[in-house]
Amino acid sequence: MNMALGFDGRHPRAAIIIRVLVTAWLLALTGILLADGYWGWALVTIAGAVANAVLAYRVSRATMR
Repeated sequence: MNMALGFDGRHPRAAIIIRVLVTAWLLALTGILLADGYWGWALVTIAGAVANAVLAYRVSRATMR
């Protein structure tokens, strides 16, 4: 099953860079939320960061030979 569809398939390097930058932003936001005591929202942002990192990895494995 090809995981690289749409923009990910046509421009894999750009998609991976964007996903890594979004992951970094979500991790920074998670740190800010944890520092202020918003544990529930921090769990949501960490889940998004993990999902983005996994998708970036899967796109890289599917497109880079």
